[in-house]
Amino acid sequence: MTPQWIHDHFRSGDGTKIFYRFYPLPDARHTVIMLHGYGEHSNRYEKFSERMKGLSAQFAVMDFRGMGRSEGARGDIESFEDHLRDVTAFVEHLRTRYAIPRQFILFGHSMGGLVAVCWALENPGPVKMLILSAPFLGLRFSRAIRFLNALMLVFAPRFIYRDPVRARNLSHDPAEIESYRKDPLILRHISARLLKEIARRMEMLRKQPILSIPCRVHMIVSGEERVVDPQASRRFFDRLVAPRKDRTCFEGFYHEIFNEQDQQKAFNVLKTIIEDCV
Repeated sequence: MTPQWIHDHFRSGDGTKIFYRFYPLPDARHTVIMLHGYGEHSNRYEKFSERMKGLSAQFAVMDFRGMGRSEGARGDIESFEDHLRDVTAFVEHLRTRYAIPRQFILFGHSMGGLVAVCWALENPGPVKMLILSAPFLGLRFSRAIRFLNALMLVFAPRFIYRDPVRARNLSHDPAEIESYRKDPLILRHISARLLKEIARRMEMLRKQPILSIPCRVHMIVSGEERVVDPQASRRFFDRLVAPRKDRTCFEGFYHEIFNEQDQQKAFNVLKTIIEDCV
């Protein structure tokens, strides 16, 4: 029987109902827990199982709170730590419900990459490999915008910025751009408070004297990055201490590496990376 994606919910520690998708594969060699980018949702990741067909891996991806089909204030959050607690609850749910192995591969794209790094630093034991796709490890905003956001945090912490991500900066593929623009589940705004929480976590990473993760880390970046700060990702990679660290750059690709015109090339590389994980 061909495996099928399971769609379900779990409750996080504070009772928030979180939507997720799980692709079970009997006797899978790997379990890959995936964290999506800001404003995205889990449905955009179902194609990973088909694109990497033949890989002995099962996949699990949740909608971040306030995004996709999960509960929570849209585009706002009390604290970045809520995302980390949701990941912990997700891992515990997968272990209880589906008996996933103790160790797994953690994959994070864009903002999901920032969450994945922070979670792995706090929970190093279960992560046997960390894969970061165009990770959001630095802001590209000017000082003026940062000053404006600081004012908003004082006078209107729930102020909403519209369209923080432009579809044309994500991919060269017209079909992928159109799909993104028409997707009713894509979140197209962000609060001043959430922006502050993301920046706070980035600053915490920047100030950490030693960035040590006791597992293999593979960073996948785009050669034409227009959303996150590529230099921040490079500085993070250079500072990182890990048993093994690798970096793959897809020249000519925009931010959404796995939604580009030549995306199968990226999937083939990802498949090799996962197959090589022991």
